[in-house]
Amino acid sequence: MEDILLLIVITYSVSLVLGFFLDKYLKIPWMFASLFFGIILSFFGFFESSIKSESFQLLAKLGMLIILFMIGFNLDLKEIKRLGKQIIMGSILIISLEGLSGSLLFYLGFPDHVSNSYLVALLTAVSFATVGEAVLLPILHEFNLLGTTFGQLTLGIGTFDDIIEVLTLAAIAVLPALLPKAQVQGVPNPLSILFVLGCLLFLTFVMIKLAGKVRNILAKNSNTPYVHTLLVLLVFFSFAALGGFVFEDLAAVGVILGGIVARQLLPEEMLIEDEKAVNFLGYIFLSPLFFLSIGADVSLPSVLIQPSLIICILIIANTSKYLVSFLLYRKMLGTKYSLLLGVGLGVRFSTSLIVQHILFSSGFISLALYSSLIASAIILKPIIISIYSWGLSSGNPP
Repeated sequence: MEDILLLIVITYSVSLVLGFFLDKYLKIPWMFASLFFGIILSFFGFFESSIKSESFQLLAKLGMLIILFMIGFNLDLKEIKRLGKQIIMGSILIISLEGLSGSLLFYLGFPDHVSNSYLVALLTAVSFATVGEAVLLPILHEFNLLGTTFGQLTLGIGTFDDIIEVLTLAAIAVLPALLPKAQVQGVPNPLSILFVLGCLLFLTFVMIKLAGKVRNILAKNSNTPYVHTLLVLLVFFSFAALGGFVFEDLAAVGVILGGIVARQLLPEEMLIEDEKAVNFLGYIFLSPLFFLSIGADVSLPSVLIQPSLIICILIIANTSKYLVSFLLYRKMLGTKYSLLLGVGLGVRFSTSLIVQHILFSSGFISLALYSSLIASAIILKPIIISIYSWGLSSGNPP
């Protein structure tokens, strides 16, 4: 415990000092200082046991969940409804294009790495088509872009493809019936996953319908602001618990929906104050620990395992996003910001890495392919964060 507390103290110190210079001179949001610090710790092997401990991983997991909760909390349902067609079309095109091109690459070029199965190749390719919106949210918040068309498109696409990723998890669960040589471990019956997902969506719908009555009650008792904070925490943990009841990784989808519900329950006249409390919990308290854990997962030697495979993955994953973003959103955002949207969508994290881990641990994909997938996600993350932040620091996207 003492080592973990020391690590937290050092992490906050680095975030304070290095984060100041990153934000002031490089226009990179301060909280990413802990990500770069995590990479350094991983390279030298410092605090390895502390970072891998259950206590620290719990804090990091809570950090990830609260940021996903804030994604839902910052979604403007009216704006999402207006952009619904563009969000769904963009998500489907990106996933389809990367799924098709990636699956052909794996099945035709590296069949031994995907159990000589096109279905495994397709599921693997779909997994790296998704977006790590939890990494993009702090950048959008830093530049006050959450309420813009650009910000809502980013969060909307990232949220929609989480649903697709959950369906991918359900598909993986039935793979043993088609490929009995391997058994999926840690994934419940796919019908259970779909049932819980349906319950989450139904609960979200019901809560939004009842939100007006709750808002009126809270507005009449505005002299008890602590109730708002406790209500937000209650919604956060309730949706996380319900999502993780059958399958732990459904908690990620649960907290996004919980964030949407929480915003609808709070009175608009006190929303600014409520946002400050939520932002402190996510951005200040837990986000440095979350990003430290991301950086600590970096294994630089893994990049050298099979460089040709990594290069192919990088080309397919990012070319598809740039192409779809440019063709679909150029008229809406302009050339610069349509391409910048594609850059941001290239960040991979969360459920995509979970899917790849399950495919590997179940014996469907090889160590070389798994390492290449993780390495390709890691290599570009600091680069994407830098380019994305620099691009947004000059100009105002629509």
